[in-house]
Amino acid sequence: MRSFFHRSRWATLLLVCAIALTLASVAAAREMLPRPRAPLAATVTIDTATRFQVIDGFGTCLSGSEAQQAWWQQLYYDDLHASILRVDLTPNFGAPYSDFTYNSPWFHNSPALPGPDNNNVRTYTSPSDYSATWAGRSAPIAVMQADANQNLSVFDYTRTMPQTGGVAAQAGQARAAQLGDFKLIGSIWSPPPWVKVSSGNTISGQSGILPANGTPWPFIWGGNFSGGKLDLSGTPLAVFNNTSALTQFARSMASYILGYQRAFNVHFYAISVQNELNFETFYNSMTYPLSQDYITALKALRAEFDKYPELQDIKIMGPEDLLGGDAYGMWEYGGPIHKNLQIISNVQADPVAAAALDFFNIHGYANDGVSSAGSAPTEWDWWANGWDSQPAPGLPSTVQGFTAYGKKSWMTETSGEQTSWLSGGSFPGAGGWSIALKIHQALTIGQQSAWVYWQLTDGDAVGAQTLTDATLRAESPKYVAFKHFARFIRPNAQRVAATVAGSATLNTSAYLNANGALVVVLVNSADAAEAVTLQLPAQFAAVASLDAYTSSAAALWQPSSVPVSGGSASFSVPGYGVTTLYVSANLTPRLFLPMLRHIGASAL
Repeated sequence: MRSFFHRSRWATLLLVCAIALTLASVAAAREMLPRPRAPLAATVTIDTATRFQVIDGFGTCLSGSEAQQAWWQQLYYDDLHASILRVDLTPNFGAPYSDFTYNSPWFHNSPALPGPDNNNVRTYTSPSDYSATWAGRSAPIAVMQADANQNLSVFDYTRTMPQTGGVAAQAGQARAAQLGDFKLIGSIWSPPPWVKVSSGNTISGQSGILPANGTPWPFIWGGNFSGGKLDLSGTPLAVFNNTSALTQFARSMASYILGYQRAFNVHFYAISVQNELNFETFYNSMTYPLSQDYITALKALRAEFDKYPELQDIKIMGPEDLLGGDAYGMWEYGGPIHKNLQIISNVQADPVAAAALDFFNIHGYANDGVSSAGSAPTEWDWWANGWDSQPAPGLPSTVQGFTAYGKKSWMTETSGEQTSWLSGGSFPGAGGWSIALKIHQALTIGQQSAWVYWQLTDGDAVGAQTLTDATLRAESPKYVAFKHFARFIRPNAQRVAATVAGSATLNTSAYLNANGALVVVLVNSADAAEAVTLQLPAQFAAVASLDAYTSSAAALWQPSSVPVSGGSASFSVPGYGVTTLYVSANLTPRLFLPMLRHIGASAL
């Protein structure tokens, strides 16, 4: 028995050795095989010495009355940190000028819809027949006197639009210090209706209570001053006490804005002569087909503003036309109708007009004036830099962009996205995420100094024209996408160089706030997550961590902390996601807090 066990023990040992040798051989063979590599991270490098445009801020326009409420102001100013507010400067007149909705058919049944012309509007062709008897009444004209102070009593600032704008502006102005600045801006959708003449155009595609198809502009629809063009003839008219419509235009707008400021104790930073100056529609609107038309109005308004100390420092911005979708939309349509690049070229060629137009602005819409533009950056490049070879037949071979004139540009209106984070097929360019991409392109390729959305809310559920609503508030995907830029990039920040290596789909921009804080925004335009290594500039290389905020279709606005080692931080941006990184300029607490904690613990 003893011999058997002895032999068995040796056999077992030999078997174990054989197995060990086999495993060692397998391991060695595995070491010799090529190992699969981890995906390479994209590298983002920030260079704060290379600087671009100064950022004035972010904001929206107003609709309805919600901006008068505390929750709206807290959301807009305290959470979003918006620092620009845009309002409609169509003048509101009191009685008797506005009686019966400026003598147009409406639901007050005086006259009822439709009116005696079997139309839902009251038409006219010029100042001379604005007050012609219609439906048994004559609509009076508020003739402006030479001194604006004599005109203020004809305006009504208690109506919804001026009241909402004034109250919201007061709230923003009171927060100017915490926001870093506050800028109130306004656009004229239409001047008083009686200074207009026929544009030769008619409305189409309408139904229901809207104007009848074929109705010529201008007309009054439900109290709206719809379409037409400014009477620029300079002819003295009896209805204006022998002054011209152009003079009345300048006096009325200067008087209305002066009264607006006094009514709410606010001050405008800038105003636009005309909102979308080639867009006649059934609501307040007017057209300036040619550059010279616009230039004439611009110079008249500037001259009138300069008469009053309270208006002298208000800047005029323009031309506030559409970005469009092709080169014709940037220069000229048939007719002709002048567009942005031709307008600013002609403005700059006129010394008086050039001095009157302080900076440029543009709307981020496609040619239809409804769809948001910006997913293709070609038009932004044309707006900023022009072109040096003819982009389409019939256009000039060389055109300068706005940067050639030494003036900044703002994007002052866009909308049109769907309410979900992703929408629009394989490339989700029509949802909330796309807002982040469009802001990135406007600020980088377009070199815009401000970005202003159409509306934060409008009293209804969030839709294509709004960022959120009273229910969703900060939980709306569109709002969150905007917040990735607006919350941390403060007024007077400057965009600095941000370069990406190792990725064709990661979009990055960086900003140095006036207080020295650094903001980096990354937008991933691919459906897969992107690993990123961020190389911080020297002045931030010793920080311990970065504050990060990340959004994707799976989760919105997720805060986290990204550790920094040796001036480098590694993290991931989700597919079709956005990440904003923030590091304070006050580096001492971050650098020494761990040390202070250690010293404190040792002392105990």
